[in-house]
Amino acid sequence: MVLYRKYRPQTLSSVIGQDHIKEPLLASLKTGKISHAYLFTGPRGTGKTSVARILAKAINCQANKNLGEPCNTCVSCRAITDGSYLDLLEIDAASNRGIDEIRDLREKIKLSPALGKYKVYIIDEAHMLTTEAFNALLKTLEEPPEHAVFVLATTEPQKIPATIASRTTRFDFKVPNVEQIKEKLALINREEKWKLSDASLEEIAKMAGGAFRDAEVLLEKIASFDTAADPAKTREVLGKRETKTTILFLKLIREGKTKEPLLWLDNYVRGGGSVRILAESVLDALRKILIVKAGAEGILDSLTPEELDSLKSIETQLTKTKTLELIDLFNKAIVGLRDATIPQLPIEIAIIEATINSGTNSLQETPMGIKNTQEAKNTFVYKEITDGNKSEKPVGPLMKKKSEKENTLLSKKGEGNQTKTLKVLGENWNNILKEVKKINSSLEMFLRDAKPVDLDEDLLTIEFNFRFHKEKVDERKYREVVEDVLKKFVGVPLRIKGFVAPKPQEPKKQIPQEVREKNDDIDPVSVFGTLD
Repeated sequence: MVLYRKYRPQTLSSVIGQDHIKEPLLASLKTGKISHAYLFTGPRGTGKTSVARILAKAINCQANKNLGEPCNTCVSCRAITDGSYLDLLEIDAASNRGIDEIRDLREKIKLSPALGKYKVYIIDEAHMLTTEAFNALLKTLEEPPEHAVFVLATTEPQKIPATIASRTTRFDFKVPNVEQIKEKLALINREEKWKLSDASLEEIAKMAGGAFRDAEVLLEKIASFDTAADPAKTREVLGKRETKTTILFLKLIREGKTKEPLLWLDNYVRGGGSVRILAESVLDALRKILIVKAGAEGILDSLTPEELDSLKSIETQLTKTKTLELIDLFNKAIVGLRDATIPQLPIEIAIIEATINSGTNSLQETPMGIKNTQEAKNTFVYKEITDGNKSEKPVGPLMKKKSEKENTLLSKKGEGNQTKTLKVLGENWNNILKEVKKINSSLEMFLRDAKPVDLDEDLLTIEFNFRFHKEKVDERKYREVVEDVLKKFVGVPLRIKGFVAPKPQEPKKQIPQEVREKNDDIDPVSVFGTLD
């Protein structure tokens, strides 16, 4: 039997980290005030289903006449533990989400319990039920049989209709901290007579991401290799990098080096490292850097003094803007990993985008890969009228040679620069579409009949002729492509929003006066004939 099932809590007192739930439940059990419906919410692996099972035991325990904790020795308790209790029905709403399943439940719930006092229905991932299924369930929750108890468990409580949630007693499960997860792992370590060190258990607890079940699965994985693994071996099996190693990678990127981080990544992948774990480690480190910058390092309770020193060593070298930029790049990389043919490619793209504008690189960034200034002028310019003379200035990263005051197209001082930028975008819309087409030809088709109509600071409004085109461009994967292309053209990030242009009403056709007079003289009998 796998560890998370073998060591599933069997009493409320053995549930770790949910005292705010255990105490009210025990109090209601002792007084006999059982609700007809409960709503358990919280992240995965925090004990929602386990507590629901314990509740089912407690209210059906044959030895516990005054309710309270289940005895775990009577026929009912043992049957629930074994999963063979007839009056406990667990429904996976992810695969039984339709109205037919709920109608079947409504029919069966009328039957009296076979063994115990209550029939308990545990609906896991309840937010997956369809609207029709929720409507069918609502009537049962409004007028439930006395012998029925519902427990709805969900990781997304905001998707539960208010009409359902208002008819339940809600308990929100907290994410356990590292110490609480480590406490559970230490218990299993003792019971299994393994010899994993506290440091190894802490590494596993950190890797679990606040889920007891994930931690128990990882522990089983480590023990299958070595029941006495040290921290280094534990990190190796988990594929986890030490914080200082991740910080070294970030330092290479911060220094604007492109070659070195790419070589580092290649060695990491060749050594069997997971690019997803690397991206997650980088994001975790960047999050911690932001927290340290905010002076709130007290919430990072899982950090060792050495890890905190490593973070502080780079925290002073990264600005908030650069940190947020890196977070955005590696978030995109994680999204790209799902469909990437070459696993490390999204990470390589993130490295290149993070370092491409640095002065330490030999390649100078120019708009859309243009090699020289003259070509840039011919490709993308805006006209500025000064004292009656026209002059051409390139828009985009080529303007970096000028002062920040001069080259910021989206200056907050006035609308002049924004008007010029909007005009330039309109004049060069076809060039922008060509670049979009290189990335995604379908997206270019959606934008072909669109046009930029307004620019408010960094928000560009685009007018569409068709709602379908507007809705497709609003999708995140398409919107980010457009925003990236616009950034390469104007040199600063732009956000986009779209609207559908109202269709103009067709003017009514004017019938000439002479035609109307002629029509008035027509005899209806000559047209339609006479009635017999």
